[in-house]
Amino acid sequence: MSHQQRALVAGATGYLGGEVVKVFHRAGYWVRALARDASRLSVKDSCDDVFVGEATKLSSLNGIMDSIDIVFSSIGLRSFSRKPTIWEVDYQANLNLVELAERSGVQDFAFASLLRGDEIRDRLAVAEARERVVDALKASEMRHTVVRPNGYFNDMREIFDMARRGRVWLVGSGDARFNPIHGADIADVIVEQLERTTDEDVELEIGGPDVFTLRKVGELAFEKLGKRPRFGKLPAWVLSAGSKLLRPFNQNASTFLAMFSLMAEGDLVAPRVGTRHLDAFFDELA
Repeated sequence: MSHQQRALVAGATGYLGGEVVKVFHRAGYWVRALARDASRLSVKDSCDDVFVGEATKLSSLNGIMDSIDIVFSSIGLRSFSRKPTIWEVDYQANLNLVELAERSGVQDFAFASLLRGDEIRDRLAVAEARERVVDALKASEMRHTVVRPNGYFNDMREIFDMARRGRVWLVGSGDARFNPIHGADIADVIVEQLERTTDEDVELEIGGPDVFTLRKVGELAFEKLGKRPRFGKLPAWVLSAGSKLLRPFNQNASTFLAMFSLMAEGDLVAPRVGTRHLDAFFDELA
């Protein structure tokens, strides 16, 4: 790099955004983190600046792009709450950042969507919301890097917590294969791609080094806890029907139920990258 690159990380209080902050810092970037509440930022030691604002509110973002070369965003909902909606957060908040970045002359914009998001956008509202952001990046003058991860280790924490409570619920048979990835491995890929010397845009599907079924993840969690495995089953059609019933009243809950039902339809194995293993992650949780 001819000068120290200045990066903005949006979503820095979340799992992936926090890992990106740490990897950017270690790689020598000057890092600004966007946070609605600075007290929720666990990676302050890796930040050079904390910008307090809400990506859903343009009026709170004045000056956020000053002197910024690179933007990374992983802003998105992980809640079944009715408000705010995925259209306000996953779509509009990220679109606000894309438009501000382009107007400010930002060189690179990196964004996290969903595995096969471009293929399932007509079936899953959250995929459509995030892929519309990808559409905006494609239409912009900025070089863009889009990663589509195959589930985060942090999502596997939910399975570990179910095992701790005594029972892991499977969608369908629980035998569909997938390879979740650690946030730090995603961050490593992003930094590697941002340092490419070509002007070509990049879109990558990525997963972790180990392939599991949901049942195998549950068995690993029970093993780490020293408990006998106990499973329950939720038929995929029940989740799909629930998603349709909830759609007029709660789009967030509807789209997440639809996402869970998709997991039972077949394997979702992405190209394997990274060095961090779920076994070690569960050791830490245990």
